Amino acid sequence: MNDDRHLCHEIHVQLSALVAGELDADARAAVEQHLAYCEGCRFEWQDHELVWRCLAQCEDVDPPEELRRRVFDAIDEYERSVAKR
Repeated sequence: MNDDRHLCHEIHVQLSALVAGELDADARAAVEQHLAYCEGCRFEWQDHELVWRCLAQCEDVDPPEELRRRVFDAIDEYERSVAKR
């Protein structure tokens, strides 16, 4: 059972790449083979696919400059905290 959970975790990690078409042929085939028999992962994949379809319909919007600054500041702060470890 642990092996199944581990495999499912590995599949979940790859679902966004699958939906985005970013997996190579071998990785795609492995994920699709797993999805063919694992109902839980197949439901997760369907959710990913739905989100991607919805996002594709969204209009691109430039974020306000203040938001961009805060996001980049947060990233800088995170990188500094990781570097201190």
